[in-house]
Amino acid sequence: MKKIAIVIADLRMPGGAEKVAVDLVIEFHRRGDDVTVINFDHPLPKGALYEVPCRVLDINMPGHKGGILVQIGLLLKRAWCFHRIFQRVKFDHIFSFMEAANLPTVLVAPNAVLSVHLDPGTLTRSEWVAFRWVYPRAKRVITVSKQTQSLLKTKAGLGNVCCIYNPVDTRLVHEKSKQAVAIKGRFILAVGRLVRLKRFDLLLAAFAITRAREECFLVILGTGAEQQQLQAQIINLGLENCVLMVGFDDNPYKYMARAEFQVMSSDHEGYPLVLIEALALGCPVLSTDCPTGPQEIIHPGVNGLLVETGNVDALAEGIDQLFFDDELRERLSRQAAESVRDNDVAAVADRWLAA
Repeated sequence: MKKIAIVIADLRMPGGAEKVAVDLVIEFHRRGDDVTVINFDHPLPKGALYEVPCRVLDINMPGHKGGILVQIGLLLKRAWCFHRIFQRVKFDHIFSFMEAANLPTVLVAPNAVLSVHLDPGTLTRSEWVAFRWVYPRAKRVITVSKQTQSLLKTKAGLGNVCCIYNPVDTRLVHEKSKQAVAIKGRFILAVGRLVRLKRFDLLLAAFAITRAREECFLVILGTGAEQQQLQAQIINLGLENCVLMVGFDDNPYKYMARAEFQVMSSDHEGYPLVLIEALALGCPVLSTDCPTGPQEIIHPGVNGLLVETGNVDALAEGIDQLFFDDELRERLSRQAAESVRDNDVAAVADRWLAA
Protein backbone atom coordinates (compact mmCIF):
# COMPACT_ATOMS: atom_id res chain seq x y z
CA MET A 1 0.00 0.00 0.00
CA LYS A 2 1.42 3.36 -1.05
CA LYS A 3 0.92 6.64 0.83
CA ILE A 4 -0.04 9.26 -1.75
CA ALA A 5 -0.67 13.01 -1.28
CA ILE A 6 -2.67 14.97 -3.86
CA VAL A 7 -2.13 18.72 -3.39
CA ILE A 8 -4.54 21.14 -5.08
CA ALA A 9 -5.68 24.71 -4.57
CA ASP A 10 -9.46 24.46 -4.67
CA LEU A 11 -11.51 21.31 -5.29
CA ARG A 12 -14.66 23.42 -5.46
CA MET A 13 -13.72 24.48 -8.99
CA PRO A 14 -15.18 22.54 -11.97
CA GLY A 15 -11.97 22.70 -14.01
CA GLY A 16 -10.06 20.09 -15.98
CA ALA A 17 -7.12 19.92 -13.55
CA GLU A 18 -9.46 19.37 -10.61
CA LYS A 19 -11.23 16.60 -12.52
CA VAL A 20 -7.91 14.91 -13.32
CA ALA A 21 -6.88 15.06 -9.67
CA VAL A 22 -10.16 13.52 -8.53
CA ASP A 23 -9.99 10.76 -11.15
CA LEU A 24 -6.49 9.83 -9.96
CA VAL A 25 -7.60 9.92 -6.31
CA ILE A 26 -10.44 7.52 -7.09
CA GLU A 27 -8.18 5.20 -9.08
CA PHE A 28 -5.48 5.06 -6.36
CA HIS A 29 -8.16 4.48 -3.70
CA ARG A 30 -9.66 1.74 -5.86
CA ARG A 31 -6.26 0.01 -5.79
CA GLY A 32 -6.12 0.13 -1.99
CA ASP A 33 -3.59 2.94 -1.62
CA ASP A 34 -3.69 5.37 1.32
CA VAL A 35 -4.59 8.68 -0.32
CA THR A 36 -4.73 12.15 1.28
CA VAL A 37 -6.04 15.23 -0.52
CA ILE A 38 -4.51 18.52 0.65
CA ASN A 39 -6.95 21.28 -0.33
CA PHE A 40 -5.59 24.69 0.68
CA ASP A 41 -7.87 27.39 -0.71
CA HIS A 42 -11.35 27.02 0.85
CA PRO A 43 -12.76 24.10 2.86
CA LEU A 44 -14.95 21.75 0.85
CA PRO A 45 -18.64 22.31 1.69
CA LYS A 46 -21.11 19.47 2.05
CA GLY A 47 -22.42 18.41 -1.32
CA ALA A 48 -19.30 19.69 -3.10
CA LEU A 49 -18.96 19.13 -6.83
CA TYR A 50 -16.27 16.50 -6.41
CA GLU A 51 -16.61 13.82 -3.75
CA VAL A 52 -13.43 11.98 -2.92
CA PRO A 53 -13.37 8.64 -1.07
CA CYS A 54 -10.42 9.51 1.15
CA ARG A 55 -9.07 11.85 3.82
CA VAL A 56 -9.20 15.58 2.94
CA LEU A 57 -7.02 18.10 4.78
CA ASP A 58 -8.52 21.58 4.36
CA ILE A 59 -5.73 24.11 4.96
CA ASN A 60 -8.02 27.14 4.45
CA MET A 61 -5.37 29.56 3.16
CA PRO A 62 -7.18 31.17 0.21
CA GLY A 63 -5.46 33.59 -2.12
CA HIS A 64 -6.12 37.30 -1.75
CA LYS A 65 -5.18 40.52 -3.46
CA GLY A 66 -2.00 42.34 -2.58
CA GLY A 67 1.47 43.32 -3.71
CA ILE A 68 4.52 41.14 -4.13
CA LEU A 69 5.33 41.12 -0.41
CA VAL A 70 1.79 39.99 0.46
CA GLN A 71 1.98 37.18 -2.10
CA ILE A 72 5.41 36.05 -0.89
CA GLY A 73 4.10 36.02 2.68
CA LEU A 74 1.13 33.86 1.68
CA LEU A 75 3.41 31.51 -0.26
CA LEU A 76 5.69 31.06 2.77
CA LYS A 77 2.73 30.44 5.09
CA ARG A 78 1.44 27.72 2.77
CA ALA A 79 4.90 26.23 2.42
CA TRP A 80 5.38 26.10 6.21
CA CYS A 81 2.00 24.39 6.61
CA PHE A 82 2.93 21.82 3.96
CA HIS A 83 6.30 21.29 5.61
CA ARG A 84 4.61 20.31 8.88
CA ILE A 85 2.25 17.93 7.06
CA PHE A 86 5.05 16.27 5.10
CA GLN A 87 7.15 15.94 8.28
CA ARG A 88 4.25 14.25 10.07
CA VAL A 89 3.30 11.89 7.24
CA LYS A 90 6.02 10.32 5.13
CA PHE A 91 4.32 10.09 1.74
CA ASP A 92 5.67 7.76 -0.93
CA HIS A 93 4.34 10.06 -3.66
CA ILE A 94 3.38 13.75 -3.63
CA PHE A 95 1.45 14.96 -6.68
CA SER A 96 0.65 18.67 -7.03
CA PHE A 97 -1.94 20.22 -9.37
CA MET A 98 -2.09 23.78 -10.68
CA GLU A 99 0.45 26.55 -10.36
CA ALA A 100 -0.84 27.91 -7.04
CA ALA A 101 -0.24 24.51 -5.41
CA ASN A 102 3.04 23.75 -7.17
CA LEU A 103 5.17 26.53 -5.66
CA PRO A 104 4.58 25.91 -1.94
CA THR A 105 4.77 22.16 -2.52
CA VAL A 106 8.13 22.12 -4.28
CA LEU A 107 9.68 24.57 -1.81
CA VAL A 108 9.39 21.97 0.95
CA ALA A 109 9.16 18.69 -0.98
CA PRO A 110 11.76 18.33 -3.76
CA ASN A 111 10.54 14.75 -4.27
CA ALA A 112 7.17 16.12 -5.45
CA VAL A 113 5.77 15.69 -8.94
CA LEU A 114 4.24 18.93 -10.24
CA SER A 115 1.69 19.22 -13.04
CA VAL A 116 1.14 22.07 -15.49
CA HIS A 117 -2.30 22.45 -17.09
CA LEU A 118 -1.98 25.88 -18.68
CA ASP A 119 -1.08 26.93 -22.20
CA PRO A 120 2.43 28.47 -21.81
CA GLY A 121 1.34 31.25 -24.15
CA THR A 122 -0.88 32.61 -21.36
CA LEU A 123 1.82 32.64 -18.64
CA THR A 124 2.97 35.90 -17.03
CA ARG A 125 6.59 36.98 -16.65
CA SER A 126 6.60 36.04 -12.95
CA GLU A 127 5.28 32.57 -13.79
CA TRP A 128 8.08 32.07 -16.33
CA VAL A 129 10.57 33.10 -13.62
CA ALA A 130 9.12 30.39 -11.39
CA PHE A 131 9.50 27.81 -14.14
CA ARG A 132 13.16 28.72 -14.64
CA TRP A 133 14.23 28.97 -11.01
CA VAL A 134 11.81 26.94 -8.83
CA TYR A 135 10.40 24.10 -10.93
CA PRO A 136 13.85 22.52 -11.52
CA ARG A 137 13.77 21.58 -7.80
CA ALA A 138 10.94 19.11 -8.41
CA LYS A 139 11.46 15.43 -9.02
CA ARG A 140 9.37 15.74 -12.17
CA VAL A 141 7.21 18.34 -13.94
CA ILE A 142 4.30 16.83 -15.86
CA THR A 143 2.67 18.61 -18.77
CA VAL A 144 -0.59 17.51 -20.34
CA SER A 145 0.53 18.07 -23.94
CA LYS A 146 3.76 17.45 -25.83
CA GLN A 147 3.63 20.99 -27.20
CA THR A 148 3.73 22.39 -23.66
CA GLN A 149 6.53 19.97 -22.77
CA SER A 150 8.59 21.22 -25.69
CA LEU A 151 8.01 24.88 -24.80
CA LEU A 152 9.04 24.38 -21.17
CA LYS A 153 12.19 22.59 -22.28
CA THR A 154 13.24 25.25 -24.76
CA LYS A 155 11.97 28.45 -23.12
CA ALA A 156 12.44 27.61 -19.43
CA GLY A 157 15.30 25.13 -19.79
CA LEU A 158 13.49 22.46 -17.77
CA GLY A 159 15.22 19.10 -17.96
CA ASN A 160 12.85 17.30 -15.59
CA VAL A 161 9.70 17.70 -17.69
CA CYS A 162 7.64 14.93 -19.30
CA CYS A 163 4.18 14.60 -20.83
CA ILE A 164 1.36 12.49 -19.40
CA TYR A 165 -2.00 12.96 -21.08
CA ASN A 166 -5.12 13.59 -19.01
CA PRO A 167 -7.05 10.47 -17.96
CA VAL A 168 -10.65 9.50 -18.35
CA ASP A 169 -12.39 7.06 -16.05
CA THR A 170 -13.85 5.06 -18.94
CA ARG A 171 -15.91 2.76 -16.73
CA LEU A 172 -17.55 5.63 -14.82
CA VAL A 173 -18.14 7.71 -17.96
CA HIS A 174 -19.98 4.85 -19.67
CA GLU A 175 -22.03 4.14 -16.55
CA LYS A 176 -23.15 7.77 -16.14
CA SER A 177 -23.86 8.15 -19.85
CA LYS A 178 -26.84 5.80 -19.52
CA GLN A 179 -28.94 8.47 -17.79
CA ALA A 180 -31.66 10.04 -19.90
CA VAL A 181 -31.68 13.61 -21.21
CA ALA A 182 -34.70 15.86 -21.53
CA ILE A 183 -33.88 17.04 -25.06
CA LYS A 184 -36.10 15.89 -27.90
CA GLY A 185 -34.50 15.83 -31.33
CA ARG A 186 -30.98 15.94 -32.74
CA PHE A 187 -28.39 18.20 -31.16
CA ILE A 188 -24.76 19.32 -31.31
CA LEU A 189 -23.00 19.71 -27.94
CA ALA A 190 -20.57 22.26 -26.51
CA VAL A 191 -19.19 21.97 -22.96
CA GLY A 192 -17.10 24.41 -20.93
CA ARG A 193 -16.90 27.45 -18.70
CA LEU A 194 -18.60 30.48 -20.22
CA VAL A 195 -15.46 32.62 -20.31
CA ARG A 196 -13.73 34.58 -23.06
CA LEU A 197 -11.00 32.10 -24.01
CA LYS A 198 -13.61 29.38 -24.70
CA ARG A 199 -15.08 31.62 -27.44
CA PHE A 200 -18.71 30.59 -27.20
CA ASP A 201 -19.42 33.91 -28.92
CA LEU A 202 -17.54 32.58 -31.96
CA LEU A 203 -19.50 29.33 -31.81
CA LEU A 204 -22.83 31.17 -31.73
CA ALA A 205 -21.81 33.38 -34.66
CA ALA A 206 -20.79 30.28 -36.61
CA PHE A 207 -23.93 28.32 -35.76
CA ALA A 208 -26.06 31.26 -36.91
CA ILE A 209 -24.78 30.85 -40.49
CA THR A 210 -24.96 27.06 -40.69
CA ARG A 211 -27.61 25.03 -42.47
CA ALA A 212 -27.52 22.64 -39.48
CA ARG A 213 -29.37 25.16 -37.30
CA GLU A 214 -32.52 24.38 -39.30
CA GLU A 215 -32.39 20.69 -38.33
CA CYS A 216 -30.85 20.48 -34.85
CA PHE A 217 -30.23 22.23 -31.55
CA LEU A 218 -26.95 23.57 -30.24
CA VAL A 219 -26.77 22.55 -26.57
CA ILE A 220 -24.32 24.46 -24.35
CA LEU A 221 -23.37 23.04 -20.95
CA GLY A 222 -21.64 25.37 -18.52
CA THR A 223 -21.82 28.56 -16.49
CA GLY A 224 -19.52 31.53 -16.23
CA ALA A 225 -18.96 35.26 -16.40
CA GLU A 226 -20.15 35.61 -20.01
CA GLN A 227 -23.52 33.92 -19.54
CA GLN A 228 -25.66 37.06 -19.80
CA GLN A 229 -23.63 38.35 -22.74
CA LEU A 230 -24.08 35.05 -24.59
CA GLN A 231 -27.80 34.97 -23.86
CA ALA A 232 -28.09 38.45 -25.36
CA GLN A 233 -26.12 37.31 -28.42
CA ILE A 234 -28.51 34.38 -28.88
CA ILE A 235 -31.43 36.82 -29.01
CA ASN A 236 -29.61 39.22 -31.35
CA LEU A 237 -28.82 36.37 -33.76
CA GLY A 238 -32.37 35.01 -33.65
CA LEU A 239 -31.23 31.67 -32.21
CA GLU A 240 -33.72 31.43 -29.33
CA ASN A 241 -35.45 28.39 -30.83
CA CYS A 242 -32.33 26.40 -31.68
CA VAL A 243 -29.79 27.09 -28.90
CA LEU A 244 -30.30 25.60 -25.44
CA MET A 245 -28.15 26.92 -22.58
CA VAL A 246 -28.52 24.14 -20.04
CA GLY A 247 -26.20 25.54 -17.38
CA PHE A 248 -23.92 23.36 -15.29
CA ASP A 249 -24.62 19.63 -15.17
CA ASP A 250 -22.35 17.30 -13.22
CA ASN A 251 -23.13 14.56 -15.73
CA PRO A 252 -22.20 15.84 -19.21
CA TYR A 253 -21.71 12.26 -20.38
CA LYS A 254 -25.39 11.59 -20.95
CA TYR A 255 -25.34 14.46 -23.46
CA MET A 256 -22.07 13.33 -25.08
CA ALA A 257 -23.47 9.85 -25.66
CA ARG A 258 -26.47 11.24 -27.55
CA ALA A 259 -25.01 14.24 -29.39
CA GLU A 260 -24.36 14.14 -33.13
CA PHE A 261 -20.89 15.44 -32.25
CA GLN A 262 -19.19 17.81 -29.81
CA VAL A 263 -17.72 21.16 -30.83
CA MET A 264 -15.04 23.28 -29.12
CA SER A 265 -14.27 26.83 -30.24
CA SER A 266 -11.49 27.88 -27.81
CA ASP A 267 -8.61 30.27 -28.43
CA HIS A 268 -6.43 28.40 -25.90
CA GLU A 269 -6.56 25.07 -24.08
CA GLY A 270 -4.26 22.91 -21.99
CA TYR A 271 -5.29 19.38 -22.86
CA PRO A 272 -9.09 19.52 -23.05
CA LEU A 273 -10.54 16.65 -21.06
CA VAL A 274 -14.03 17.15 -22.50
CA LEU A 275 -12.74 16.05 -25.91
CA ILE A 276 -11.26 12.86 -24.45
CA GLU A 277 -14.47 12.05 -22.58
CA ALA A 278 -16.62 12.60 -25.66
CA LEU A 279 -14.40 10.38 -27.80
CA ALA A 280 -14.45 7.65 -25.14
CA LEU A 281 -18.23 7.59 -25.62
CA GLY A 282 -18.01 7.37 -29.40
CA CYS A 283 -18.90 11.03 -29.91
CA PRO A 284 -16.88 12.65 -32.75
CA VAL A 285 -15.34 16.07 -32.05
CA LEU A 286 -14.86 19.27 -34.01
CA SER A 287 -12.39 21.76 -32.57
CA THR A 288 -10.43 24.88 -33.37
CA ASP A 289 -6.76 24.05 -33.88
CA CYS A 290 -5.76 26.12 -30.87
CA PRO A 291 -2.69 25.77 -28.68
CA THR A 292 -2.30 23.41 -26.91
CA GLY A 293 -3.84 19.93 -26.93
CA PRO A 294 -6.41 19.52 -29.73
CA GLN A 295 -3.74 18.58 -32.28
CA GLU A 296 -2.63 15.77 -29.98
CA ILE A 297 -6.18 14.48 -29.44
CA ILE A 298 -7.91 14.93 -32.77
CA HIS A 299 -6.72 13.00 -35.80
CA PRO A 300 -8.58 14.61 -38.72
CA GLY A 301 -10.64 12.07 -40.60
CA VAL A 302 -10.13 9.47 -37.86
CA ASN A 303 -11.95 10.76 -34.77
CA GLY A 304 -12.85 14.36 -35.60
CA LEU A 305 -12.05 17.55 -37.48
CA LEU A 306 -9.81 20.56 -36.81
CA VAL A 307 -10.54 24.06 -38.12
CA GLU A 308 -8.65 27.35 -38.01
CA THR A 309 -8.75 29.11 -34.64
CA GLY A 310 -10.87 32.25 -34.52
CA ASN A 311 -12.38 31.70 -37.98
CA VAL A 312 -16.20 31.89 -37.91
CA ASP A 313 -16.64 30.69 -41.49
CA ALA A 314 -14.30 27.71 -41.02
CA LEU A 315 -16.12 26.67 -37.86
CA ALA A 316 -19.51 26.95 -39.60
CA GLU A 317 -18.28 24.89 -42.55
CA GLY A 318 -16.95 22.24 -40.16
CA ILE A 319 -20.29 22.03 -38.36
CA ASP A 320 -22.20 21.58 -41.60
CA GLN A 321 -19.71 19.06 -42.98
CA LEU A 322 -19.89 16.87 -39.89
CA PHE A 323 -23.65 17.21 -39.50
CA PHE A 324 -24.69 16.47 -43.09
CA ASP A 325 -22.05 13.88 -44.02
CA ASP A 326 -23.58 10.84 -42.33
CA GLU A 327 -20.91 8.44 -43.57
CA LEU A 328 -18.08 10.61 -42.22
CA ARG A 329 -19.76 11.18 -38.85
CA GLU A 330 -20.55 7.49 -38.37
CA ARG A 331 -17.01 6.46 -39.33
CA LEU A 332 -15.49 8.93 -36.87
CA SER A 333 -17.87 7.66 -34.19
CA ARG A 334 -16.81 4.04 -34.74
CA GLN A 335 -13.13 4.96 -34.40
CA ALA A 336 -13.45 7.47 -31.55
CA ALA A 337 -13.19 5.23 -28.48
CA GLU A 338 -10.14 3.33 -29.74
CA SER A 339 -8.34 6.63 -30.43
CA VAL A 340 -8.29 7.48 -26.69
CA ARG A 341 -7.81 4.00 -25.24
CA ASP A 342 -4.41 4.99 -23.79
CA ASN A 343 -6.12 7.76 -21.80
CA ASP A 344 -7.91 5.29 -19.54
CA VAL A 345 -7.28 6.27 -15.93
CA ALA A 346 -5.68 2.94 -14.99
CA ALA A 347 -2.92 3.35 -17.59
CA VAL A 348 -2.44 7.04 -16.78
CA ALA A 349 -2.20 6.36 -13.03
CA ASP A 350 0.64 3.91 -13.69
CA ARG A 351 2.52 6.62 -15.56
CA TRP A 352 2.12 9.06 -12.66
CA LEU A 353 3.51 6.52 -10.20
CA ALA A 354 6.49 5.90 -12.50
CA ALA A 355 7.22 9.61 -13.03
